[in-house]
Amino acid sequence: MDLYIDVGNTHIVFGILKNLQEKNEEIANIIDKNLEELRFSTKNIDTAEDIYKSLFPFLYSICIKAGKFEIDNLVISSVVPQVNFAIERFIEKYCISNNVLWIEARSDLGIDWQTEDYKQMGADRVADILGGICLYNDNFCIIDFGTAITIDVIYNRKYLGGSISPGFMLLIKSLFQETAKLPMVEIKPVMKILDNTTIGQIQLGTIDIICKGINSIIECLSNEYSNLRFILTGGFSSVAKELVKHDHVVPKLQFIGMYYYVQKRIKVC
Repeated sequence: MDLYIDVGNTHIVFGILKNLQEKNEEIANIIDKNLEELRFSTKNIDTAEDIYKSLFPFLYSICIKAGKFEIDNLVISSVVPQVNFAIERFIEKYCISNNVLWIEARSDLGIDWQTEDYKQMGADRVADILGGICLYNDNFCIIDFGTAITIDVIYNRKYLGGSISPGFMLLIKSLFQETAKLPMVEIKPVMKILDNTTIGQIQLGTIDIICKGINSIIECLSNEYSNLRFILTGGFSSVAKELVKHDHVVPKLQFIGMYYYVQKRIKVC
């Protein structure tokens, strides 16, 4: 059994991949059909014991050995450094695994990072990029709608760059917290140019207009780079797909990248 731990700013998602029968199946199908996801609030995970208690009901009948979880590959993608210590203690105290991997940008992944700063890239974005390579090989733009909205472009196996901007929820929360009267609203597109209600205007300004801006970036990239695929992923991609031009929506792209990372690292080692 493999365990993937995706630590985001809002949620920690545990991906449980049980023993596979079809070893030669495509990675995307393996992840889509066999990966079980468990989602918890990041702010509720402070200690190794928190992680153990969260996972125990789901794993105790599958892979417990001498009171520990027996795991083949344990893969972590984390963008929250303060949670990493709890994960390390969890692995040390409660896991038996011969292959513990932390996702990071590396020079041996078949990507020319085109920047000396590539090792500072977030693990979530590295996993997304590897998922894109696994599925489409080359020439793609990933737009991840999570706590932040990130854009990353791979072209001719080169990382050309990208952008980071606040996500839908951050924008809505900032209006709610920093103003006296504006309410919290549902993350839902208005699908209009104008709206005549306060709630609709907030949704228009924090969702529809942001997506229109992303469409302008997509148009510019399409004109600059031929045969570029546009891939949407992240927790709010189901909202964004109604407004943002795209070729594919892949909600589990990061887990596909984490699986692919394991295969690449095993070959290198």
